[in-house]
Amino acid sequence: MRSGVLAIAVVAGVSLAAAQDPVPAELVATHSHAFTFTDASVSGPGWDVIQRATINSQFVFFGEGHDDKLTPIFAGALYGALQRAHGFDRVVVEQDPVAMELACAPERRGNVTAVAALSMRYPTFFEFSSDQDLAFIARACAAGRASAPVWGVEQTLGSERYLEELETLAPNPTVKAQTSELLAHVRAVEKTRTDYAHFLHDDPATSPRLVALQQAFGAAPGSRADLLLSGLVASAEIFGYDRRAGAGEFVGLFNNTVREAQFKRNFLARYRAATAIGPAPKAFFKFGSWHMYHGRSPGNAFTIANLAHELAIINGQDAYGLMVLPGSAKWNELDEWLRPLLPATRPAGAMLIDLRALRPYQRLFRTLAADQDQWQQRDLINAFDALIVLPEGPEAEWTLTGFPKLGS
Repeated sequence: MRSGVLAIAVVAGVSLAAAQDPVPAELVATHSHAFTFTDASVSGPGWDVIQRATINSQFVFFGEGHDDKLTPIFAGALYGALQRAHGFDRVVVEQDPVAMELACAPERRGNVTAVAALSMRYPTFFEFSSDQDLAFIARACAAGRASAPVWGVEQTLGSERYLEELETLAPNPTVKAQTSELLAHVRAVEKTRTDYAHFLHDDPATSPRLVALQQAFGAAPGSRADLLLSGLVASAEIFGYDRRAGAGEFVGLFNNTVREAQFKRNFLARYRAATAIGPAPKAFFKFGSWHMYHGRSPGNAFTIANLAHELAIINGQDAYGLMVLPGSAKWNELDEWLRPLLPATRPAGAMLIDLRALRPYQRLFRTLAADQDQWQQRDLINAFDALIVLPEGPEAEWTLTGFPKLGS
């Protein structure tokens, strides 16, 4: 009899708890916070949430959708606000390392026209070269408080610029001639923006040619020549995985996992150099959203953001991640598994949805996603601390360079 009473009480308790479960849509409404931004400022309740949450953050991760007009504008405003509020002093971007060195060189620092001219001189050098992306880079270079305020940690993209410098560093005439021959080949196959990575991605002969050049140089570890050659060789390997996969070869997801490893190597090299001469940087990361997951990305790679998040913990601090839905994204085409975390209709203005506040209720949200997609929602709600919905807006512009958007 006693066990029967207990069973009834347990069932009744479960039913009572179920009846009191919050409604997911109401939770989203409660934890959605509007804000406004210009190219120089962010304000409103959404910014207040970020400001409070990042008091002890060493890193902030900005996971974006590329080629949107409003996204880089908001990124620049947010970085400036974090700099003023909490002393952020570096930007880490999904761009070529040498491209960012040159973009922040004294003769270009803060001058978007000069940065655009650099992009036009080397059309495949900048991974993202819209007017808004170049303006973000120029402003980040000007705003930084260090000699290297913007760190590009992407794999090598600017083969021509790398080989030009290597030509001047060649240890003897034979190696210089070998370098010059490869440089002439790159110039022949990558003449325009639409030839992006043709040398590193499309040509199976590229990787062995670069390895042969690296061996011929015999550059000292850590030297400038070694860094340039290692970057070229690693990039050819990464691009090669993508090309080989497209041809049907079994190469797993190495183009994702090996690429993330290269991000980490490039970041740590700059981080160690910075901490050797000063305090640990407080950095704002601007990457495609897959790279900004805390944990494993949908591409099965443990990300650079995951590494940096753990580094912040080691340093007695924390990190904060934003996933940004671009203004040019069509609301009715968003993934069905994502919709339960969003308002039913697109907000008229910018909105922050506080995922930290929704995280305790994630089981309720998962029931609103298809079984096969629940993992995606689970991973996202635990990987990011907030969703940002930007107001409806256009795609990015390319008037400064006249380049077409890649893939168009």
